[in-house]
Amino acid sequence: MPAKRPRLPLHFQILIGIFVGAGIGFTASTIAGGPAFVTNWVKPVGDIFIRLLKFIAVPLIFVSLTKGISDLKDLTSLSRMGLRTIGWYMLTTVFAVLLGLLLVNFFEPGAFVSADTLATLEAGMPASISEKVEIGTRNATGGPLDFFVRIVPSNIFESLSQNGSLLQVIFFTIFFSICLLLVPKESQSPVKKLIDALNVVLLKMVDVIIMVSPYAVVALMAALFAETSDAGIIKALISYAGVLLFGMAIMLVIYSLLVRSFTGMPVMTFVRGIMPAQLVALSTSSSMATLPVTMDCLEERLEVDNEVVSFVCPVGATINMDATSLMQAIATVFVCQVLGHELAWNDQLVIVLTATLASIGAAGAPSAGIVMLVIVLESVGFPSEKLPLALAMILAVDRPLDMCRTVVNVTGDACVAVLVGASTEVASESN
Repeated sequence: MPAKRPRLPLHFQILIGIFVGAGIGFTASTIAGGPAFVTNWVKPVGDIFIRLLKFIAVPLIFVSLTKGISDLKDLTSLSRMGLRTIGWYMLTTVFAVLLGLLLVNFFEPGAFVSADTLATLEAGMPASISEKVEIGTRNATGGPLDFFVRIVPSNIFESLSQNGSLLQVIFFTIFFSICLLLVPKESQSPVKKLIDALNVVLLKMVDVIIMVSPYAVVALMAALFAETSDAGIIKALISYAGVLLFGMAIMLVIYSLLVRSFTGMPVMTFVRGIMPAQLVALSTSSSMATLPVTMDCLEERLEVDNEVVSFVCPVGATINMDATSLMQAIATVFVCQVLGHELAWNDQLVIVLTATLASIGAAGAPSAGIVMLVIVLESVGFPSEKLPLALAMILAVDRPLDMCRTVVNVTGDACVAVLVGASTEVASESN
């Protein structure tokens, strides 16, 4: 009997799917009726895949986070892990904003965008841009403690039904898990058994969904390349895109160096371990949709403890948006350069503070990226009448850049999970 051929690793399957999908989409865009065929008959496969990942995200977060916290010995372990997680997330976010400001001031990409490009953008600006500005401005308003008010759910079942209310789900889950630790052992036991059983079933659901990921990636990439029609604008704004991509490449290198420096893990081990999640992130453009794959990679491929992954990853997918913060800094200075809005040095300090806080505060809001950009632009006195044009300019090239940002955000979550896991092991050994 002939030996079975070894199965191609998942990350290679997804990588092949990306190129096959891009080829199908590009070919379809050159054929009459091709884009419509891809949209109607190919894209739905990718849409179903994203829906599967999103529908399992909220129950997976509730169950895995509850299991992770309830398996801890005491609240001291939780507070220690929480402080390390938040500390690393804040550190990388601030670094991303500072890096963005350094790059955009050094390269000055706004100097390369012509008046003709602006006129083209303004003439073709859809009504949806103004609607997004309105949503962003509305969500940007609120008192200094508004974030803390919004994080507490008024109806947990309503929050569980909306992926956009994930911060509220995490708040409830942490509160529930802490109280579970505080009740007598005999009362904890049946709840923990139920959570353990649910966790096994949900992880099996993740495995089944991941099996179809290479085919879904083909559909998603085909739809992207078949529907892209802003080639002229993309070329005109390539300077902005180039600076942002350069900054994201630096962030990926920083994550690998942090893992190597603090844990001793070889860089290529980390890169290979997280690659399937990165490729799914590239095709879905959603950290939340990629969350099940990220958690699976960390546990199965990088051997990070389940209790660490269960806590760090859901929190990271909600509040840790390093690449998005990097984009806020670059995009803010870029549109100010193009539209002639002068920024003093103290304005750039305001960008650091506002972009860092907005990356957390806007995480659970609709149109989070737009909310963040509106908040940051308004914090430096950008004229409100120019906001639609500024957003049109950014959104013209945002689709492919959003894919890359998701890769960086997911890698940042994985990096912090590895760092926290290593520090937790050291602390356990010392005790």
